[in-house]
Amino acid sequence: MLAIKPAASGASMVYSLSLSAPYFVVATTNSSVIIELLTQQGGIKYAVMVIPRASVKLVGPGSIEGQGIFPGILDFVNGTDYVGFYDGSINSTLFVGSFTPVIVINKPGALSYSGLSNLAISNLTVYVRSGIPVLLRYFVFDSYNSTSNELINTLNPIPVITSYPPVTIDLAVGTDCNTYVIYENFSQPIEAIPIPITVNVGRSLTFMVANITLVNVVPFTEVDVLEPGDLLASKEPIDAAVFKLTVCHIDQDLNYTGIEILYARDYVGSLGINVSWELIPVSFNGSGVLVINALLSYLNNGRFTISNTTYPIDYTLVNGTGSYIDYVVLAMAILRSLGIPTRVALGFVGEPLGNGVYVYHIGGDAVIWVEAFTNFGWTAFEPISIYKLHDYSQLLTTVLYTASASFLLMIPWIIGYYIYYYLSRKS
Repeated sequence: MLAIKPAASGASMVYSLSLSAPYFVVATTNSSVIIELLTQQGGIKYAVMVIPRASVKLVGPGSIEGQGIFPGILDFVNGTDYVGFYDGSINSTLFVGSFTPVIVINKPGALSYSGLSNLAISNLTVYVRSGIPVLLRYFVFDSYNSTSNELINTLNPIPVITSYPPVTIDLAVGTDCNTYVIYENFSQPIEAIPIPITVNVGRSLTFMVANITLVNVVPFTEVDVLEPGDLLASKEPIDAAVFKLTVCHIDQDLNYTGIEILYARDYVGSLGINVSWELIPVSFNGSGVLVINALLSYLNNGRFTISNTTYPIDYTLVNGTGSYIDYVVLAMAILRSLGIPTRVALGFVGEPLGNGVYVYHIGGDAVIWVEAFTNFGWTAFEPISIYKLHDYSQLLTTVLYTASASFLLMIPWIIGYYIYYYLSRKS
């Protein structure tokens, strides 16, 4: 929680933000830039200052002290966000310093599945050479429509990094890391670049993707990293891309302090789904990693099965069956209610051709998984698994029946959205 109190009027707006341990509460500020922005924008809806635990010291119960530069966001009542940095000193009730805006965001309304389906790319095939099987990650969802049983996206992709390759997306920190080079070749030129990623399957988190580097694109062109969601898009159509993927073991003692902290707060809101906690015989205690492991162990203890029918969450909890969408929504609802930022990602699965070569048909083999943000960063996992954790050769190689029902209609829109987004930016 951060309350901004402009010195001129003494008024304040408070927005409660539930995040995990690495974040602290700051109460008031005398920043002249913020006061000037208040005059221009007409009032603050909420403000967020992200303060890693390592940057402050505890001086008493609920009392902190610290000094430095901290990322943060100001969201005004007119729908404009300022992403930038607070620079100064803090204690439990006061921030003294300045705020420097870096990115200005004007938010649109929620996007619908069918909004841009007329801009479809059809029959796109991606050939990948990789030392490990990967999913090709395209899109993220932050919300859910319980009436239509559809995952939806209400967030605006914001270009936060615009550069020529190499471009790195930092996701997490870990230990015992290995780096893999991955080559992608596309059957036709594209602008929305699929990102290779690995996903935890089974009853616990064991690894995470620390970072993804886009080493090169052919032809060479400028590339945007879009937030929220860690998405990649090129300024001009490309035929091929080269990545480096760093995969590490999880170390709960490490703390992540990258730019994604700024956007984690976009994935903490309620889904508007009532979870009956008395139906869940699990005690979720400890840090984010322990909470997620407890959830995975509960969902993968043999009691739950995957069906082709979507049910209300309580039905799934009582009867032990539900569609794959039911399980990702259940995981997202539980983790968010416990203060862990959570989103759902959509991607595609490849068919192995041998010698480390995979083929991905973007138009049918859609898969979804959950991504949660803890103190070591974003980590991806299947909420319920029908695969063996140690068998990477079988990692998500089956089309999810429930995904095909809802997502086959979405695939043209997903790819079409990025075409529309970049055509509109160039015009």
